[in-house]
Amino acid sequence: LTAHFGGSAAAMIAAAGGSASALVDIVVRTFPGFRDAVTDPSDGRQVFLYKRAQIFVGDVWGCFGGRGLGAFGDTVSELTMFADYRVPVVLRGLGVLQYTAQLAKAVDGGLETAGAGGVNVPAGSRKELEIRACTVQAV
Repeated sequence: LTAHFGGSAAAMIAAAGGSASALVDIVVRTFPGFRDAVTDPSDGRQVFLYKRAQIFVGDVWGCFGGRGLGAFGDTVSELTMFADYRVPVVLRGLGVLQYTAQLAKAVDGGLETAGAGGVNVPAGSRKELEIRACTVQAV
């Protein structure tokens, strides 16, 4: 942040002009760690989920109650859900997401052997990408 926007988070937020999606774009351009991209192993395309950047924007909106620096108006509805590993667990429990027997075994086996991280569905794998993308679509 010190290299951009005069080192001011407020200046960075203001540069988005009250647009939640513009702020997501600014955050991912400014901070490489917020670029949450996965390469689809089946065809090499990059899929961008921007979980961290959207969480940041959502937190700014929530912290300021949609006013001041958090005044994003209707553009806050352009944010997607934050595709992590907890939401698919809930959606699966509710019957919204249904897994093949093979995927269920991998997910459930990973939960049993490694806690919530699920070692049998590695980060960046096709299976993980599909779970995250279907979660965004379902919500």
